[in-house]
Amino acid sequence: MRYIAPTAILFLAACMPQESPVSLPAEDACGAVGLQGLVGQPVAQQDFTGIGDVQRIMANGSAMTMDYRADRLNVTYDSRGRITRIWCG
Repeated sequence: MRYIAPTAILFLAACMPQESPVSLPAEDACGAVGLQGLVGQPVAQQDFTGIGDVQRIMANGSAMTMDYRADRLNVTYDSRGRITRIWCG
């Protein structure tokens, strides 16, 4: 008899509706996917204004904050001034 209540609780818990999954930000909220063709191009010849809400253009190895913003466009370039990576975050 003493196992009936805990067992009933477990069965009822199994019948509870599952929570809906947390919606994640869009993979390309900043427009980086459309800019992948610029990788290898000179960063000085590009105009990133108006793409994403915020842009962060920096040299490879630069210090940067690790906060994630889906709307921020990130661009890194090498010592020759060529774009090496474009991504959101």
